[in-house]
Amino acid sequence: MRDKQKPLHTGGPYKVKIRNEQEPPKGDARYRVHRSVKCYVAEIQCGAKWCTLYFSNSIERVVYLSAAGVEKVIYNNTYYDLHTPEEMTEMVGRHLSDKGTVHISGKSLVHDQKEQPFAAYPFIDVTASTMYEQYRHLRERWLESAEYKNA
Repeated sequence: MRDKQKPLHTGGPYKVKIRNEQEPPKGDARYRVHRSVKCYVAEIQCGAKWCTLYFSNSIERVVYLSAAGVEKVIYNNTYYDLHTPEEMTEMVGRHLSDKGTVHISGKSLVHDQKEQPFAAYPFIDVTASTMYEQYRHLRERWLESAEYKNA
């Protein structure tokens, strides 16, 4: 039975607090016999003018060592190179220096903010080759544009 002291609806708009906090990669609570790693899934998505870098979908996967000595993980039935946290820091820094936007699992980083601390973790890059071609083309146009130079 409903408590008669509390109203069902207060009449005002719902208030949702938006957090700008990074969530670290999470495991999936499965037991693995071999070494596994918790990592982000990175992807570049481009619009008409410029691209945004996303680190989302935290996953935990078994690490495989290729014949060339490169660590790989399987995601959606495809092997992807496992990148280090240092590579994540470089990638984020490069994109922000190009005056782009980066989303890291709940946290947004914008080029014009001074202090932008974030925690770097291993990641895989699942960006399609066609999107990388679009990114290269847009980056070239963007870096030559007056909008970039005046920002």
